[in-house]
Amino acid sequence: MVPLSASGRYATCVNERERIIERAAASYRALADLAEAIEDEWQYVTDLVEAYEPGLLALADVGGGRPPEPEQVAAVEEAIAEIELISDPHKAIDWLSTFPHVVALALGGDVHEPVGAGGNSGGYDASEPDDDSPFRALLLGDR
Repeated sequence: MVPLSASGRYATCVNERERIIERAAASYRALADLAEAIEDEWQYVTDLVEAYEPGLLALADVGGGRPPEPEQVAAVEEAIAEIELISDPHKAIDWLSTFPHVVALALGGDVHEPVGAGGNSGGYDASEPDDDSPFRALLLGDR
């Protein structure tokens, strides 16, 4: 049953978005734990997590209070399922920088968007992917 009040619907939307991001973040942390098994790469793994985890968590605020579409939730769930299959620490390292972008792409956000989005930090234009983004073609679509 859909609540009649807008506030009830908003809370449900936020909860769904937060739920999927929390699942993605938990899987990301598990991936980082696996990657840390390679002692020589510990600092690199730590740096990747420090760089990407805040942006991943900030994706909970993307969407302006609208619930994620079922296809978006399914895409994030599929990405989570894929990284949960990884058992090789070297492959885990590769995915530490890829997974947040996949989740962001699915939810229509960007992991480099400043926390507290809405403000424009450092001249960054969140409406356009940067030129060196591997997801530029996907984000721009037919533009």
